[in-house]
Amino acid sequence: MRIVVTRPKRSGERTAAKLEALGHRPVLLPLFYPAHHGTRAVPALSDSLGAIAVTSAEAVRALNPFAEQLAPHLSKPLFAVGGATAEAAEKSGFRQIFTAAGDAVSLAALVKAHHSLFSKGQPLLYLAGRPRGKVFEESLAAAGIPFNSIDCYEMLPSTISEEDLETALVTTPADVVMLYSSEAARTFFHHVSAKELTTALAATRFICISRNVLSLVPAIFRSQSFAAEEPSEAAMFQLLGRQPGT
Repeated sequence: MRIVVTRPKRSGERTAAKLEALGHRPVLLPLFYPAHHGTRAVPALSDSLGAIAVTSAEAVRALNPFAEQLAPHLSKPLFAVGGATAEAAEKSGFRQIFTAAGDAVSLAALVKAHHSLFSKGQPLLYLAGRPRGKVFEESLAAAGIPFNSIDCYEMLPSTISEEDLETALVTTPADVVMLYSSEAARTFFHHVSAKELTTALAATRFICISRNVLSLVPAIFRSQSFAAEEPSEAAMFQLLGRQPGT
């Protein structure tokens, strides 16, 4: 099947390789690209902290150029939102990693289960990005977990031309579009609002990483859209494997 991958280029290429191994024809259409601001995180790491939390592998990558400053903190507990983020943290040298089920709710629950690690003198350091939802931080605050948030990366919108959209979606219609975040869903459907593109997507199926992302799919495409059973790429691939034509 011809499958459009909307992830940023680096992670999108890894997804494309998995799809090719399954016999599919991936098409990269990165809607965002990361800008790293690791210098913002380095001073925060030097403060006393109980553990680190990350909701994206991009937060870990933002720290990689600062290996010398990072080294003394690699033994600190690190709470990762999911498997891919945990893998990035392991590659960067973190040795005590706790992995959640792939979303902010499960990550907050995992942190709360280890509340004894934290105090006002040793708070959780949340290495965050923008844009982001409020669920994780609101859950920590409600549970009385002391934390500090530092924005160490941001996802910026890619420049998507009409030619890019025509190549990905019109010249040869896509069988599937994979949507990995709420921002990706909003941006994708903003780009394809033109009648020609909407028509080209008439038979396209949309694989969404969560029900929240599915809720952002316009009504005209909702009947051909599906949400993964859990917020992970593995679950998206399981869902993809149940689609006709696979």
